[in-house]
Amino acid sequence: MRSLLWGSILLLGLGGGLSPRPGTAQPEPGAVVINEVLYAPSPSTNEFIELYNRSGGPIALDELAFADANRSYEPVARTDTTVRDGTHVVLVRDPKAFTAAFPSTTFLTPDDWPALNNGGDTVYLRHAPSDTPLDSVPYDPSWGGGDGRSLERIDPGGPSDTDANFASSEAASGATPGTQNSVYAPDETPPSLARAVPSQNGDSITVVFSEPVAPASISPEAFRLDSADAPAIVTAQIDDGRPAQVRCALGSPLSTGEYRLVATGVADRRGNVRDEDSAPLSYVVADTPAPADVVVSEIMYAPSVASNEFIEVYNRSDKTLDLGALQYADDARNFAPAAPPLTPFRPGQYAVLVRDEEAFAETYPSVEFVASRGWDALNNGGDTVVLRHAPSGTPLDAVPFAASWGGSDGRSLERIDPRGPSDEASNFASSTAPDGATPGAQNSRFAPDTAPPRPTFAEQVDSLTAAVVFNEPIRGESVRPARFQFEDVAVTQTQVRADSIVRLSLSDRPTGEAVLVAEVQDRVGNRLDRASVPFARRPTPGTLVLNELLFDPRADDFDDRPNQVEYVELRNLTDHTLTLTGLTLTDRPTETGTADTLRVGRRRGLAPGGFAVVAAAPKGAFTPQSSQLAAAFPDAPLGSDSVAYLPVQAPTLGLRNDGDRVRVHRRDTAVVADVAYSPDWHTAGLADPKGTALERISTTAGAEAADNWTSSTASAGGTPGAPNDASLAPPDDAPSAPGLAIRPSPFSIEQDGATRIQYTLSARPSLIRVRIYDARGRRVRTLEEARLAGRSGELVWNGRNDAGDRVRIGPYVVLLEAVQADGGTTTELKETVVVARPLN
Repeated sequence: MRSLLWGSILLLGLGGGLSPRPGTAQPEPGAVVINEVLYAPSPSTNEFIELYNRSGGPIALDELAFADANRSYEPVARTDTTVRDGTHVVLVRDPKAFTAAFPSTTFLTPDDWPALNNGGDTVYLRHAPSDTPLDSVPYDPSWGGGDGRSLERIDPGGPSDTDANFASSEAASGATPGTQNSVYAPDETPPSLARAVPSQNGDSITVVFSEPVAPASISPEAFRLDSADAPAIVTAQIDDGRPAQVRCALGSPLSTGEYRLVATGVADRRGNVRDEDSAPLSYVVADTPAPADVVVSEIMYAPSVASNEFIEVYNRSDKTLDLGALQYADDARNFAPAAPPLTPFRPGQYAVLVRDEEAFAETYPSVEFVASRGWDALNNGGDTVVLRHAPSGTPLDAVPFAASWGGSDGRSLERIDPRGPSDEASNFASSTAPDGATPGAQNSRFAPDTAPPRPTFAEQVDSLTAAVVFNEPIRGESVRPARFQFEDVAVTQTQVRADSIVRLSLSDRPTGEAVLVAEVQDRVGNRLDRASVPFARRPTPGTLVLNELLFDPRADDFDDRPNQVEYVELRNLTDHTLTLTGLTLTDRPTETGTADTLRVGRRRGLAPGGFAVVAAAPKGAFTPQSSQLAAAFPDAPLGSDSVAYLPVQAPTLGLRNDGDRVRVHRRDTAVVADVAYSPDWHTAGLADPKGTALERISTTAGAEAADNWTSSTASAGGTPGAPNDASLAPPDDAPSAPGLAIRPSPFSIEQDGATRIQYTLSARPSLIRVRIYDARGRRVRTLEEARLAGRSGELVWNGRNDAGDRVRIGPYVVLLEAVQADGGTTTELKETVVVARPLN
């Protein structure tokens, strides 16, 4: 009775667009549309649905039925009632609530009401007798109407399945039931052609319009390719579920080239007709790239605006590629497409992939780019940018950059040579462009490598292995044994290590002075014709000696003099170059056999007679000119070719002031030099040894002999990198026959510092004892008490007695007694030496 009562009231009192039914025609789809929906009202029962008749004639309401997504259809009306063209009908759920909210609006109350879902639903309308669908609106809260206002249709003639044709009501009451919608804006603009996209295999083109198009206006004759030798369009049909897209099938596949698609007479669903419109399109029959055909050319990984990252890739091949077939990723290997499919990427072309298109466009407004999807933020501390060809799985490039390579200061990291290596810091640098980057253009640091590789260092690694170091990464296939030649041995095998180092297996122990290298190529392909590089042999005991020690440096911040640092000086006694690679220093071992170790070696050679200076570098200055050692010893020739400066980034070297042991080890841990020094070796009577180095007097005499060391007389306190002030000239050959040779004689402590005593025995090994007597036969000094010695050797006497006091001037006798260890035979050798003193 309730529904009949409301129906009577409506029929008697509403009039307007409703009237008893005369003859009506069957409506077509879209003749009556769902024009307004209040699905989230307050109170919740005040839902309504507004229908609008746009058929051009009357429509019988009792033949219409509506439903929600459950498709349980309910009649719109039970009586023979019609709605005139251009008028509205309002269906309500709760008459009392609706009347309270909209008292002057006529309405119908269906027998049953499907409650509408606030989170989204679909409202259906159909002609019941013929089962003809008239309209359906699949609304979602994102369309509007979720805030207590109704969802209004913008254009009654527009599509029902797109949010672009709906919006929240702007009326003061929150809805406009029974009247024109507050957002009403009928579409009077014809559809425009947005873009034309060829298929992957080029046999069709998808034409995208700005809005859904009318099916009646779509035919093959409505489309053509306005380009020479272009294939014909044989079919054209609207894509299912995409009313604004038309798929045009071609009579033959597209060829690589540029085209323009023209559309004629296409209309939208409102009937607005576009006479003609066109859009360009490109198609590429893409080649398959090989590794390194496309390289990562520039990376902005630490921009000032964090999201403004970009990656620039460069096609360095002569092939036309499909940029859409390329994928990129960072170290996480979450690959994403570089561009939409069939994006031509021509030889010599750059492509810029960006993370934030708005930020990039604002910073570089004139640069074309691709706004990539699925961007993984690049790590400022270092990451890897990987590029691959997805269809073939071919890896194209990978740049494992670190912050130390450049680009960490808001500037991009630029590749220097597109043909150069991707995994070497030497081929990358920070951009020097005024804008801080050069996306889409040649890099500011562009400098193609046209120079061949050059060998910079060659050394002996072990008895039968050598290594040659090049100034840049080299091509492994160009390295062969025949391309490396020594003067005296053959190369049997080669192996490339660390990109720029070649290990050589040798037929015998090398003794030559140089290595000849020919026909080796760098990674770019530059070929070395021929070059020679000096060969540094590994040191052996006696070839590299400890020559000077400063273990108690002067360090006073208030004496107006640069503070000194601890240093150890080594000297090459050979006539050939020695390698310093892998050298370490150790101190006196503990009771458990452990010792502190300093790794001091560098990959460089020490020239014959040259000096290597190991020095503490508390401020981390690793160049000789800027070092604390140079500041304290300004006359030291630390930059000379004959001097190797070996800094240790530490406040000290750990040399003890009360004495210690210094051992020099080569890379295989063999000891090549050893001295256990004592502060007592300083010159007797030196008021304060602080700041004064111990200098070795004779490099050929024993390192452990106290008489072979003395205090430096240099004004700076030492002579790092230069001959010692107290050193003796290199000795002549030892006596060929058994005997003693003492040079110089006469000698003075002031001018010579000491004299050298050389001996030759008739047999070996022998225990030797060496004593010195004055003219009256009194023993003044014992140089050796009982030491096992070889057939020849050398001692040093500094002109002092056993108490450390200077002896008087005059003649002295050196007595050497040798006892053969196996036979007990004794040999005595005597020679006179004169101690003098300068007259002035």
